[in-house]
Amino acid sequence: MKRFPVVVACAVGLVVSGAACAENPPADLVFLHGRIHTEDAKRSVAQGLAVRGNTIVAVGTDQEVSSRIGPRTRTIELGGRLVLPGIIDAHTHPAESAQEFGKCSLGDKVMAPEALKSAVAACLKSNPGDRNLWFEVVQVDPSGLMLTRKDLDSILSDRPMILSGADGHTVWVNSAALRAAHISAGTRDPLAGRIERDAAGNPTGTLRDAATNIALHAMPAPSLDSQASQLDKAFDAMRATGITSVQDAAVDEHDMQLYKHLYDARRLNMRVRGSFTLTNLHEPANTAIDRAIRFRARWSIDPEFLRADAVKIFADGVIEYPSQTAALLEPYLDAEGRPTGNRGPSYFTQENLNRLVRAADAAGFTVHIHAIGDRAVRSALDAFAYSRQHNGKSDNRDQIAHLQLIDPADFARFKTLSVIANLQLQWAERDDYIVKATLPFIGPERSKHLYAARSLRDAGALIAGGSDWSVSTFNAFEAMEHAVTRAGARGEEPLLPEQSITVQDVVDAYTINAAYALKQERTTGSLEPGKRGDFIILDRDIFAIDPFDLRHTRVMATYLDGREVYAAKTP
Repeated sequence: MKRFPVVVACAVGLVVSGAACAENPPADLVFLHGRIHTEDAKRSVAQGLAVRGNTIVAVGTDQEVSSRIGPRTRTIELGGRLVLPGIIDAHTHPAESAQEFGKCSLGDKVMAPEALKSAVAACLKSNPGDRNLWFEVVQVDPSGLMLTRKDLDSILSDRPMILSGADGHTVWVNSAALRAAHISAGTRDPLAGRIERDAAGNPTGTLRDAATNIALHAMPAPSLDSQASQLDKAFDAMRATGITSVQDAAVDEHDMQLYKHLYDARRLNMRVRGSFTLTNLHEPANTAIDRAIRFRARWSIDPEFLRADAVKIFADGVIEYPSQTAALLEPYLDAEGRPTGNRGPSYFTQENLNRLVRAADAAGFTVHIHAIGDRAVRSALDAFAYSRQHNGKSDNRDQIAHLQLIDPADFARFKTLSVIANLQLQWAERDDYIVKATLPFIGPERSKHLYAARSLRDAGALIAGGSDWSVSTFNAFEAMEHAVTRAGARGEEPLLPEQSITVQDVVDAYTINAAYALKQERTTGSLEPGKRGDFIILDRDIFAIDPFDLRHTRVMATYLDGREVYAAKTP
């Protein structure tokens, strides 16, 4: 067992067992006999850890850490259990996704239109809700799903209804909702969005990307207090899976109000960093960034618990059929494998994206770009290259999220340009999104580069882990399993197993690398003296088990700022 130095040595260099010297006051908490994966630069493993207030004061052998025990110290026996730094979700949407709790959910299951109608009818019967409000259905699997306005009206016609796709980029609304949102044949497609229309130009009820906001913003909103309570419940659930910090990847004024509501009430038991969404990629760059600067000043409440010093840009949509709003270098294929004329939409000009990224970097923002298709990834990298050329190197921790498809020529550019690869590896499996809605439409050659985590790692890219909840589960241990096995479960065919990364790689992605992405690696992400007491205790050694059992990992306790904020119930 490697020995770790205690933070400050006693005056004569000696430690009396069971008592702390004056230079090293007693700890409030001491943990002994564990396997503490510190995630320090050497990836050291220790036995014990001591916390005083909100700060780790010692990490090392049981003997070294025991020197911090005083008459009021609480000593916790780990019994060999594994300890990790708190999980940091570098791409998630808690404020928005929390509002889905209690709504009719289809569980992201593949459904034909008739099966979907039956499932929603069952929800309506069991929990119709307030008839004066819209009826909401969430977690609808959009892969291959084609719904007509007639289909939607046959489910519910006398009040507005909205179905939200699990991809976060598609909604379906009935005629009553279209009227309430003032969407008609004369409504123009918004920038970065599409209203699906029939041959006569009338809306079919399907809205893509930014067009979804027209309907979402027309819905009556619950009270701020009730929405904040939903968020509080969501954070309870997230802490139960070991999450202690989040980067909300797309925030607006309302989202930040929810976080501040909890903060003011001393109920924000989560470190939150918001990424302000830049919604108009065609306006002058200085106008957009001036607005972001004002947003940052207004909502950077607490440097350790609530801030908004990143900006979010959507470079494209999603790749799956029938949406196909991801931007590709080469055209999508049709059902017979023949090239079409569709390469996906362009939501911006390269010149304006370049100026926008340059201005954001100059203002000190982390630029967080959603890019699914290989053309969107390249455009994002080109914009970062433009910024580096004009601004010089920065320490802004710029990042591209999702990265479903990358041209191999771009792998090395992540390291060259210091761009973080923000990956959602829960998606690295052969599910229906991939098998039925992606592979046939991009062909075998491009399909070799889906969720290319190993290629990015080998090219020197820094990988940060995120969930994109509610698009997928926020349980990082499920994502870890897919990152290592590239399969949905034991016995299933993997997706490009040569793109697998190790357990250590993915633990790094959710701890020290994610802390770096959030600009908080000086206080979190590893268990070292002087850092905050954010850590979790697990029920198993995830470095020693069959990777297909990673999903079964349970968190026994979660500590945030030196306080226990979750404890598993004992049988």
